[in-house]
Amino acid sequence: MLSETVKRRIQEALPDAAITIKGEGCSLEALVISEAFAGKSRIQQHRMVMERVKDLIASGELHALSVTTYTPEDWAGRGRE
Repeated sequence: MLSETVKRRIQEALPDAAITIKGEGCSLEALVISEAFAGKSRIQQHRMVMERVKDLIASGELHALSVTTYTPEDWAGRGRE
């Protein structure tokens, strides 16, 4: 299953990450929470994730991956503003 492949690849690069993959077929959404994102811009965070699946996109196996990233601190503080 493609969602499991995507999750495994992200987990290999970010072993501490909490990862949720949603969607069907070749269009997926990834929620990734990792301490490795600390101090990085949102674009840098997304690139860290997309780097792991770029060959799947290039081959057409994965058409689209929407990525949402958080540090654990940002995730814990969501909605408390």
